[in-house]
Amino acid sequence: MKLKPLAAFCRRMGVGLRSGVDILRLLEMESRMGTKQHQQTLVKVHASIRQGNTFARALLAEKHYFPPLLIQMVNAAEIGGRMDSMFAYMANYYEQLLQTRTYFLSRISWPLIQLGMAVAIIGGVILLQSILSPGGNPTFNASGTSLAGIGGFVTYCIFVTVLFGTISLFVYAIWKNWFNCHRMLMPIVQRIPQLGTALTTLGLARLSMTLSMLLNAGVDARKSLKQAFLATGNHYFISGMDRALATIEKGQDFGDAFESANVFPQDFLDSVRVGELSGTETESFDQLAIQYQERAKAALGFIATLASVVIWISVMMLLAFLVISMALKVMGVYKSVFDDLGIPM
Repeated sequence: MKLKPLAAFCRRMGVGLRSGVDILRLLEMESRMGTKQHQQTLVKVHASIRQGNTFARALLAEKHYFPPLLIQMVNAAEIGGRMDSMFAYMANYYEQLLQTRTYFLSRISWPLIQLGMAVAIIGGVILLQSILSPGGNPTFNASGTSLAGIGGFVTYCIFVTVLFGTISLFVYAIWKNWFNCHRMLMPIVQRIPQLGTALTTLGLARLSMTLSMLLNAGVDARKSLKQAFLATGNHYFISGMDRALATIEKGQDFGDAFESANVFPQDFLDSVRVGELSGTETESFDQLAIQYQERAKAALGFIATLASVVIWISVMMLLAFLVISMALKVMGVYKSVFDDLGIPM
């Protein structure tokens, strides 16, 4: 499900549930909206709930369409009994994510186009010289590289494909947490100003919101804590869940549990302890969710700007390399001519 219709779906569900409309009635209305795929999926969800399944289980059966985070949050909301608040929160979350993604793409689109043009121009020069030069071997290489001829063009294409393919695979592997890499990388990333903030605060906002929702509904501490960890959607945070649950089972408070998880920043731990000392845990978690959501919004905007700057610098470095390389080759040609004429240079 794409972000824009997903945010609209959550908004409609939140408003409808807060107004007291029955969830089956809302899902029936949803089955007549949107794309054909949306309608067919909501028909299945509606039928599953009528057969006695929970809302979360019905969504899980359609996990190819609904994102895992939404399914997890619906599951937590069903336990806590605050479905309307959860959908309102998720609507804000997906709307913010859509705005950030749009801003991010708008910032990096032109630098990426410049990078693509630079790479294409170099390949085009190599190919054009190989076609126009006698025997396919030019006497002067205008591309600024050591590659020439059809063979050089093929080598260049292979190099570019391998380079960008490797970078894409590397980014995808980190995104999908291959080899449990988040466990190793997140402690490092957390120390990077702004970047670490963005990647941690969104998870902390979801954890705080879920924990507040479940505690307000009277759900026991262990179940609340487990659902809160899973709701973060952050593999690094989830890796500390078992340690935190073991601490809670010993009768210790949430501050001790989060500290034993050994995955949370100190300012979060301090805020949790202050809330426990004042006896306002649920209100504190509500405030933490709002604070971390605002901090993450600002940090994500910074990441978009940083990415565009990095790509732009990469383009400038590539162009500078080509200009310097071509200048050196031109100087080499002139030096050869002057040497042939006996003129010192």
